[in-house]
Amino acid sequence: MQMLGILAGLVSAVLQSCSYIASAVFLRRHGSPRDMLFYSQAVQFLFAVPILLAFAPEGALADAHLLMANAFWLIIFTITQFSMFAAQRTVEPSKIATWLGLKIVVLAVLTTFWPINGESVSALKWLAIAITISAVWLLNQSGGMKPGWRGAFYLALLIGVSSLCDRQQVLIIGEFRKYGAGLFASSVLTLALGYATFGVFAIGYLIADWRRLLSASPHGRGERMLSAFNPSVAREVCGKLRDSFPFAAFWFSAMMCIYFCYGELGPVFGNVVQSTRSVIAVVIGILAARLFSLGVETPVSRSMWMRRLIAAALMSAGIILYSCL
Repeated sequence: MQMLGILAGLVSAVLQSCSYIASAVFLRRHGSPRDMLFYSQAVQFLFAVPILLAFAPEGALADAHLLMANAFWLIIFTITQFSMFAAQRTVEPSKIATWLGLKIVVLAVLTTFWPINGESVSALKWLAIAITISAVWLLNQSGGMKPGWRGAFYLALLIGVSSLCDRQQVLIIGEFRKYGAGLFASSVLTLALGYATFGVFAIGYLIADWRRLLSASPHGRGERMLSAFNPSVAREVCGKLRDSFPFAAFWFSAMMCIYFCYGELGPVFGNVVQSTRSVIAVVIGILAARLFSLGVETPVSRSMWMRRLIAAALMSAGIILYSCL
């Protein structure tokens, strides 16, 4: 089963890297991290609700302990998503994927003092983590834009809060497993519960945004009822939903894989595997720039590409070493 967890983590890394590109495209067109957050969550709400209604174990959705755990996840997840989109205004998608490799250190420290499901971090595992972190450092030195102080702040916030989010996901998966659900089912249900809950707030945001756009339209406040279906407002809202859909689809699929990965391997080993997204995001970014003229990555020299290949080899070594310990 460990190989399934590793495979799920690698698939998630690919899908998550694609989602970074998709969100960068949205931000280039619309410029608002807040819109990116809520519009994409409204789309994912449509994915999550049918899963939850069809497969939730009897009594699980009335479990106060599970619902409280989900409420805490909702808070830290909201901060995680907003900080990611805010960082993307000044930091390239591949750089964000690279810096997220530092979550391994945060999670390893947390696991040392607050273990989950018996996961522990031995001295040799710390060596594997150090190898992976050296790859992250090498990737960060391999060209591209440097984050300013604002980008650095949002990156630090993203790394810290998303580490807590990963651990909370594992705890909620455990709560669903108490009801007899398998690991994969529990992982998908954890995802569906969280995104369905958040989606309620996202739908409210869409309604508020629609009203805001109406009040700013030439029709004016006095004709608001007549302009409730103003074509220009409808086009703008539908355009945001359309442009957020690629991110929502990639992200939701990635989360299905990553929840299973964390449930199977634990949050530390899962993030060691996930560190491959640093290389994957760079490759996907370059391909997107060449094939679709998206321009979300800064071109780099051949020597910089060699650094990235060395970093990829170091990451692979870290994953293999950690999995063998």
